[in-house]
Amino acid sequence: MSTRCTLDIAGISIALSSEADLPIEAEGSARKFVCADTVPERDAEVRIHAAWGDPREPAATDLAFDSGKGLWRFYRPRSGPCFAFTSPALGPLPYQLASFSDDFTRGAVQIRREVFGARLPLYPLHYPLDEVLMVHLLAQGRGVEVHGSGVILPDGRGMLFAGQSGAGKTTLSRMWLAEEGVKILSDERIIVRKENGCLWMYGTPWHGDGYIANQGRARLSRIFFLRHGERNELVTVARSQAVARLFSCGFAPFHDAAGLDFSLQFLDDVSRLCPPDELRFLPDRSALDFVRAN
Repeated sequence: MSTRCTLDIAGISIALSSEADLPIEAEGSARKFVCADTVPERDAEVRIHAAWGDPREPAATDLAFDSGKGLWRFYRPRSGPCFAFTSPALGPLPYQLASFSDDFTRGAVQIRREVFGARLPLYPLHYPLDEVLMVHLLAQGRGVEVHGSGVILPDGRGMLFAGQSGAGKTTLSRMWLAEEGVKILSDERIIVRKENGCLWMYGTPWHGDGYIANQGRARLSRIFFLRHGERNELVTVARSQAVARLFSCGFAPFHDAAGLDFSLQFLDDVSRLCPPDELRFLPDRSALDFVRAN
């Protein structure tokens, strides 16, 4: 069993390490994002060390955000930002506490041995830590995660189908799966980043009901806001409305003013560089032919 593991999510290398008595490995869809050739820890953009401990909630006065679902809370004590994770099924004390530097590139995870000691090896970034970490990391000037299905057509074009639950992301993704030469990056979560003035979309480990999550990226060619319709058609979306709709589909740290400002500006850039349209579609193969032609 290993005490080291390196992930690559959206082009960001995350080096995980642990104490000798805490073997670690990725789990679920995160396994697809493990680097085949482990990046030297000193070269990784993010470095996180895990160890057994006695995680405790920071002072209530340092609470910055509560997920409201009993899953996690975000604190900002003087020592730096941290996430506390609890579960009614595991008792009143946090089963895990993750502390980070202000830029989220260095971290330490304390894990309660009496909860997980018999479940080895462990994934130190067990959901939702991996995703909330990425949301905060992206907000430091790196990009934005959105509710969306990402599809790479055989000619290399990257299509982002954005929408909230029920909009049709998984329906379309399942139809695209049957198309030869098409790659689905995710049926639910896509990360968008800007490199050298161009937009790129990346797959993530966090899937929807279609359980589709793959490593990879593509240059972003089109963005569609999904809506079920009586026929296949495109509807033009005004720029201001496009930004608002992208924001409603995005993941932004609302408790972080600077991160929120960056996310809004980034999505404004996205709408300028790749103006979205609304795709009203029928839930059959004709929708795919329509997208290819437009």
